[in-house]
Formats: sequence, C-alpha cells, structure tokens
Amino acid sequence: MYRLVPDFRFRGPLDRSASEIEALFAGSAGSWPRSRDLSSRAGDYTRTRVYVDSRFEIVLLNWAEGAVSPIHDHGGQHCWMYVLEGAIDVADYARLDAGEVPGYAHVEPTGSCRLGVGEIDLRSGPYDLHRVSAAGSAPAVSLHVYAAPLRQYLVYDENARRCQAAFGRYDAILSGDLKVAG
Repeated sequence: MYRLVPDFRFRGPLDRSASEIEALFAGSAGSWPRSRDLSSRAGDYTRTRVYVDSRFEIVLLNWAEGAVSPIHDHGGQHCWMYVLEGAIDVADYARLDAGEVPGYAHVEPTGSCRLGVGEIDLRSGPYDLHRVSAAGSAPAVSLHVYAAPLRQYLVYDENARRCQAAFGRYDAILSGDLKVAG
C-alpha cells in the first residue's frame, strides 16, 4: 500500500500542518505510478482512485497534452494538489455573486500560476475556484488529497454565468497492494 495512505489513516489531512503535508507528499513522490502506467485519454485527463474512506480520498490525475478541467470548486472540501510529473497551469477564479440563485454564478479570473514537480496547490473554501490544465506539450500527473471524499461539486461556465452540479467519478481504481517501481 502506498505510504501516504497509512500516514493519513493514522492522522487525517485536516489534523496536519501545511509543512507536514508537504513533507508527506515529497516523501512519497517516487512511489506513485508514472503517466504511462495510468489510465489515459487523448486530450483529456483521467482520475484514478488510490484510496477512499470517510475522512479522506487520494486520487491521481493523469493529464494528457492539451487537457483542461472545467472551472470548478471542491464541494466545500479541502483539496491538496501535488505535481508528480510534468507541469500544471492553475487559473484562479473568484465567484462574484452570493450563490443564492441555483444555477447562476458570476465568476471571473483573478490570476494564474504554473506548478512544477514537487509544488502544491491548496483549495479550502466553498468558492475557492480554479481551472487546471496540462502545461506545455508533455503529459502531467498530479496527486490530489481531499479531506473527505469528493462526491459532488460545482462546475462553472464563465461566459454563460451558469453553474451546475458535477459528481466525482473514477476512470480507474488502483489496488492497495500494487507494487510500483520508484
């Protein structure tokens, strides 16, 4: 089983400092599958579940060249994203409305950054929004830890000023006893 799983089972992600989580990610970085070993889809990203229980979920995202997520929140969950391979572009968005009208959302971009191998992005608020994409002309792999399983969240259409519910799904599930060369 991947080392990160028993570490978080012993003490969940919300019970740890940012520096502890960063150290756990860095310490496990070499143990995860590479992009070529994960489920993939040309021009898109795939989600591979590593582990889930009631306190947290660990998912690997395999980003093909050109893959872009919709603008999304994290369903009120904390989410840590750690880049294992390649580079990830993160575009941040702010929700300008109060969220009181179902299906309506006024969002606008607020900035962006590029994350390389070993860098972390944290999302923690109900309207902490971003769009994520593979950077450059190479695939990328990111490790995501959610402080509770990501069951439902919102995706946003900036131009139409709309939002709608989306549901966490997996393209693959890794076996807990899978051995991966580091």
